[in-house]
Amino acid sequence: MDKVKVAMIGCGGFQRHRLNNLLKVPEASVVALVDTSEDQILQTKEMHPSIKDAEVFHDHRKMLEKVKPDAVMIATPHTQHVFQILDSLDAGAHVCCEKPLVTTVADAYKIIEKRDQVNKVGMVSYQRHYQAEFRYIREKIQSGEAGPLQYIQVLQCQGWLRGCRGTWRHQLALSGGGQLNDSGSHVIDVILWVSGMSVDSVSAYVENFDAEVDINSTLSMRFKSGALGSIAIVGNGIGWHEDVTFACEEMTFYVREGKLTMTDRKDNRLKAEQLGGGSTPDKNFIDAILGKTPCESPFECGLEVIRLTEAAWQSAEKGGAPIKAS
Repeated sequence: MDKVKVAMIGCGGFQRHRLNNLLKVPEASVVALVDTSEDQILQTKEMHPSIKDAEVFHDHRKMLEKVKPDAVMIATPHTQHVFQILDSLDAGAHVCCEKPLVTTVADAYKIIEKRDQVNKVGMVSYQRHYQAEFRYIREKIQSGEAGPLQYIQVLQCQGWLRGCRGTWRHQLALSGGGQLNDSGSHVIDVILWVSGMSVDSVSAYVENFDAEVDINSTLSMRFKSGALGSIAIVGNGIGWHEDVTFACEEMTFYVREGKLTMTDRKDNRLKAEQLGGGSTPDKNFIDAILGKTPCESPFECGLEVIRLTEAAWQSAEKGGAPIKAS
């Protein structure tokens, strides 16, 4: 296979953004665009003239039947992911899906089982896996150099309540959940992936304000290793801010607005700048299809995220009672 024929399911703003990366991968060829909105498709072609000849569809099943793409990239309302993934795998296509992968643990198991049956690449697009700073921390933890991980802290603030008001993201039937499973999905994933740990139990509280879905969330966690953690997702924030801390016995890593600082037991404090390595989910997806490299953010990452998220929602419904997340 010299070229991987890719179909884009969903042509909204994020999909148009991700095409910036996909079109830099020479082995990828965008052959079809799918969206229920003609306007979204037109905007996509206007922004990316190089794919002006891609076939247009309003139904992903018709596209799969006619085009028979090698791969699909999905960026649609969250509750639609599961059947679009299953349909695509059944049609013989590799799948890269935008986060969150699915909105229930049961659906995560369904798509993993189907992926294994048809022997295709299944990826969830968690770009922090390909960010040099997080890759560096993961290597230090996995190698043992940082010592046992003792505490993880996350704070994410975003004006999600106001910014997404009136959109499908606030409709439970389409989103499947609120900010915890939307932007929050990224930070949940990265702490699990970097640490290599699984959460044993979680206690959570949420605030919906006047929305159908969770806006602000606070989670307290105990990992199976015995380490502790906390996640604060502020969907009614002002502007954007994100920080993540990994506190290990010998080293602590602070990622503030994407910039990494490290401290150690000798009171050294280092800023890690211009780290090498890293890539994009888009390139890794195509390379994995061609057998050049393993998929670095497989469906299993989405399973672990929704496992913790679902447990947190259950805890919040029970007034913060601890819920097993395994």
